Amino acid sequence: MDHFDFTEWVAHDLTQSVSQMLVEMGSEEGQRFACKALVKFASQALSGAPQVGGMNISTFTDAERHALARASAIVLATLQADTSRPQ
Repeated sequence: MDHFDFTEWVAHDLTQSVSQMLVEMGSEEGQRFACKALVKFASQALSGAPQVGGMNISTFTDAERHALARASAIVLATLQADTSRPQ
């Protein structure tokens, strides 16, 4: 799997998790929590943490860690764009 595919796969998984948060926690609280979680996810991936969320990434390369952070940034940007649109 190349890094683009990996990023897309992780972004899809993160999107599903964020969607579930929004349903379970409500829109406003879910958005706040999701934004913080996505930033933390990306920060941990880039800092070399052995675990991000529930994933053991201790054997991930720097490129794979950057792909995780990119996926988090994509989902975060999408979430923020969706919430800034007038309803």
